[in-house]
Amino acid sequence: MSSSSGYNFNYAQIMTFVYTSVLIIICICGVFGNAIVLGVGVLKQNYKKNVTNCYIMNLAITDLFFLLISVPFTTYLGAIQVWSFGQFVCKMHIYIAHVLLQATCYTLAAMSIDRYLNIVHEMWYRKYRKSKYAQIICLFIWIVSLVFMFPYEYFLHVNNEKNNQSSHASNCIVQDGDSLFSSCIFTLGFYYVLPLLIIGICYLRVLMYVRRSGYRMVKRLSGVPRQSIELKSRRVQRMLLALTLAFALCWLPIHVLEFLSCSQLLSPLFHLQHYYTLEMIRAVAHALSYFNSCLNPFLYASLNKSFFYS
Repeated sequence: MSSSSGYNFNYAQIMTFVYTSVLIIICICGVFGNAIVLGVGVLKQNYKKNVTNCYIMNLAITDLFFLLISVPFTTYLGAIQVWSFGQFVCKMHIYIAHVLLQATCYTLAAMSIDRYLNIVHEMWYRKYRKSKYAQIICLFIWIVSLVFMFPYEYFLHVNNEKNNQSSHASNCIVQDGDSLFSSCIFTLGFYYVLPLLIIGICYLRVLMYVRRSGYRMVKRLSGVPRQSIELKSRRVQRMLLALTLAFALCWLPIHVLEFLSCSQLLSPLFHLQHYYTLEMIRAVAHALSYFNSCLNPFLYASLNKSFFYS
C-alpha cells in the first residue's frame, strides 16, 4: 500500500512539474511572439494598410491578453492545487477568458467572411473593404464579447459552504448539473461550432467560386500582373486556413472534455478508475488551447511575410 501511495505521489509530482513547465514555456514564447506582431503592426501601422492586417492585429491582442491572464492562473493552480484569490477573482478570470475566446473565434470568422466577399463579390465589396471598416468590426466584436458574456454569471452557482478563503481549485466554481450543462452547451455552440460553421461555409463558397470562375475577377484589375495577384491571394488564403485549422485542432480536445463532463457520459466509477489518465488528458487539452495563442504569431511570420517586411 505504501509503495503504491509513493508511486502515485511521485507520478503526481512529475506531472505537475511537466505541466507547469510546459505552460511557462508556452506563455513566454506566446507573449514574446504576439508582442513582436503588435510592435511591428504599430510601428509600421500595418492595421491601416489593409483589412487582413487589421484582423491579424486584433487576433494578436486577444492572444496576448489570453496568455497574460489565463495561463498564469492555470499554472498557479497546476502547481499549488489551491485557489487563494476569492470568488470575485475566480468569476472575473472565467468571464475574461470567455470574452477573449469569443473575440478570437469571431475575429477568425470575420476574416473568413472578408475573404469570401473579397473573392466572390469583389466588385461590390471593393468600396467597403477599407481598414477603417475592419477596425469598426473589430471594435464591435469586442463590445459584443464583453456585453454578451454578462449573462454567463447566471450559470454560476457558488456553494459558500464548500468555498472558503482558501479552497481546492476544482471548487473555485461549484455548479449544479443543469446550469453546468447549459453553460457548456453555450460554450461549445457559440465558441466553437458556430464560428467554425461560418468559416467552413465561407471557404466552401470560395472554393466553389474559384473552381467555377477561374479567378475572373483578376481580369478586371488593370496594370497588375495576374500571377502576382493570384500568388498573394493564395498566400493570404493559406494563412487564414492555417489559423482556422490551428484553432479547430487546438481547442477541440478541451471542448470535448468539457462536453463529456457536462453530459455526465463518464460515470464517477470511470473517473476513479482512470483518474490519472483523465488528468493527463485534461492537462494536454489545456496546454493545447494555450498553445494556439502561442502558435498564431509564428503562422503570421511564415505564411504572411508581407506583414513584417512590407
